[in-house]
Amino acid sequence: MNVTETVKQIITDCPLMDEFNNGVHIDYTEAKDNEAGMFPIGPTKIGEDLIGNEKYKMTYQFYAGLCAYEDAERLSNSDFLTKLTYYLNKQKDIAIIETVDSQDRAGTIKKIDAANALVFDVPTGDINDGVRYQLQLSVNYIIKSNDGI
Repeated sequence: MNVTETVKQIITDCPLMDEFNNGVHIDYTEAKDNEAGMFPIGPTKIGEDLIGNEKYKMTYQFYAGLCAYEDAERLSNSDFLTKLTYYLNKQKDIAIIETVDSQDRAGTIKKIDAANALVFDVPTGDINDGVRYQLQLSVNYIIKSNDGI
């Protein structure tokens, strides 16, 4: 799986995501409770090591629709986002396959930084209908050199 497919699978496999019964969408969420989606912003090459392995950072916005009418629900949502952040920040050294110039190349997710969880949107304009939370993800990964080293 490539980096986006792998991050989606990591999030989907998180036990905290059980209530999101429609799974995690890519570039899409519906304006209702228990909907989640991740929006890739794109990779940035941040360097190379001495043997030509390429270092990248991919940024995502993760959105989760949750009920937020009462303070108790908002506190629970904050707890959910905090625990999801801790879970994602522990993920490291995960194998991926990226296609570069029509060639599959092995790679490794070195770490995921999750941060800045906040209420992003009230999709219908009525908090009684739920809110959308945002969590920013930054994924550092390496694509191995094609030189066979």
